[in-house]
Amino acid sequence: MGIPTNTYTRVTASTNVREDLIDKITMTNPEQTPVISSSGKATAENTFHEWQRDSLRAANKDNAALDGEDATNTAKTPPNRVANNCQIFQDTIQVSGRAERVKKAGMKSAMAYYKAKAYKEIQRDMEAAVVSKNLSVADNGTNAGKLSGLGRMIYTNALHNGAGATPAHTSGAATTAMTAGTNRAFTEALVKTAMQNTYTNSGEAPGEIYMSPAHKLLFSAFTGLASSRTNTTVSKGQAKIVGGADVYLSDFGELAVMPHYLMVGADMTLGLNTEFIDMAYLRGFNSTPLAKTGDSTREQVMVDATLRVLSEVSQFKIDNLTP
Repeated sequence: MGIPTNTYTRVTASTNVREDLIDKITMTNPEQTPVISSSGKATAENTFHEWQRDSLRAANKDNAALDGEDATNTAKTPPNRVANNCQIFQDTIQVSGRAERVKKAGMKSAMAYYKAKAYKEIQRDMEAAVVSKNLSVADNGTNAGKLSGLGRMIYTNALHNGAGATPAHTSGAATTAMTAGTNRAFTEALVKTAMQNTYTNSGEAPGEIYMSPAHKLLFSAFTGLASSRTNTTVSKGQAKIVGGADVYLSDFGELAVMPHYLMVGADMTLGLNTEFIDMAYLRGFNSTPLAKTGDSTREQVMVDATLRVLSEVSQFKIDNLTP
C-alpha cells in the first residue's frame, strides 16, 4: 500500500527538521596510565638525567679475623653511574577564529577541549614509551631525544629464549640494542623462575606483573591456580563463575596481575617494584600560546621527562613470548 498523495512526511520535511545531537562527547578509548601512576615523581635538571646504583658484595660465611690482627684493606669500586635521556612529548593545536566563536555541541571552547584531550593523549604516549623496549636516544639536532623503556632497562632478571639477550646497563644510557630471541609460550614455570631470580638478587620480589590482554588469559589458565578457584560469591541466588585470576600467590610473595591495554601484541611481561621506579620531569605538563600568524590561535601542549630505574635488580622481565 503506497503513501497517499501530497502526504507531508519526514523525507519531505528534511530541511525543516532540527538535528538530534546530544550535547556531549564520549571518549571511547582507555586513558589509564597504571605504571606511571604507581611510580614515583622526581625532578630532572638536565636532558641527560643520571643517577647512581650500587650493590653489596656477596655474603661471606667465613669472614673471621684473629684477635689483635692488623686490619686488611679490601678493594672498593665506585657505584654505577647510569642515565636516561629526556623525551619531549608534545602536541600542537590550531583553531580558527570562527571555529572558536560558533556554538558547538559538547564543548564551549574548541581550544580548551583539544588541549584537555592532548594532555590525556600525551600521558598515554608516555606510558607506551615506559613499557616499551625503546633505546635511549640523545637529541643531536637531527634525531629527537627518546627515553629508554623498561623493556630495555631490565636486564639482570630478564628471561630470554634462544639467542635472546638484554645487554647490561651499568654506565651511561641504555643505547645498545637487544639481541633477538625465539618466541615461546607464556607459562607458570617462567613466572616462578623470574620471581625466584628477583628475590635471590634483591631480597624481595615485585608486587605487580604487567602483561598484554592475551597473556592475561594465559595467566588465568595456569594450573597452579586451579585448586583456589572456588565459587564464593552469590548474588540474588545466582553464583558467579571465577574464570580469571587477579593475584598470584608465589613462594616469594603476592603478585598482582595487571593486564595493560598498551601492551597489546607485546612479546614480554614486566614484573615491577614501582618503589624503585620514577618519572623524572625536566619540564612538567604545560601549554604555551604560540605566535599568531592569522585568523587562528595556536597552543603547544608538552611535557619533558624521562624514566629512572633506581633498582634494576628489583624488577624482572619475561621476554621472547608468543604475542
